Amino acid sequence: MFEDNSIGAPKSRDVAQIHAATCVLMTQFINGHHNPKLAHLIVQQLGRLLSHPELAHSASSRDMYLQLLEHWQTVTNLLLERKSAHQQPVAAH
Repeated sequence: MFEDNSIGAPKSRDVAQIHAATCVLMTQFINGHHNPKLAHLIVQQLGRLLSHPELAHSASSRDMYLQLLEHWQTVTNLLLERKSAHQQPVAAH
């Protein structure tokens, strides 16, 4: 259902390609695919962007991606908590 557009080491991928793949994943999420797996893929892509050597000297880009990473980590955790709460069995009395 969701493509993992993260194949290849960070150094072998252009920042623009990683950014574009991340935007595609975010668009899928915004369009209604609100699940933890997709949110986790977005977190992974943002991590790849932050570790890319081309961004080592771009503080503004790193700050932007770091803010996005923190946001998507929160989203992922909230979705996992909701999923876990729905899967807990109800005790019979």
